[in-house]
Amino acid sequence: MSAEEDEHEFVVVQPDISVVCDDKKLDDNGCKGAPDLIVEVLSPSTWQRDRIEKLNQYQKHGVKEYLLIYPNEKILEQYVLEKNNFYGPPNIYSIEDVFCSHVLPEIEIPLNTLF
Repeated sequence: MSAEEDEHEFVVVQPDISVVCDDKKLDDNGCKGAPDLIVEVLSPSTWQRDRIEKLNQYQKHGVKEYLLIYPNEKILEQYVLEKNNFYGPPNIYSIEDVFCSHVLPEIEIPLNTLF
């Protein structure tokens, strides 16, 4: 492996939903670079990986907004990438709240319609 190849890290994940705002990142093979927004719907078999491993990967690679949906608890957890390239404390939304996206501010979702 050459030094140049050694510098590149390839991470492939399959989120439940991803939003890419820059169409230059998209080609026939998928997304080159980080999506702007990723949503994971948690299940008992995936919650630990989604909440720890993927959160750390998404933060490391610059995903601007990461949403975790807990369907059984009817909670949405929002992580927003801050200027220091780390996620700040999560915003927690419950069924009574209206979710507002950081990446897509025109998106507002009453969570009672989601759950």
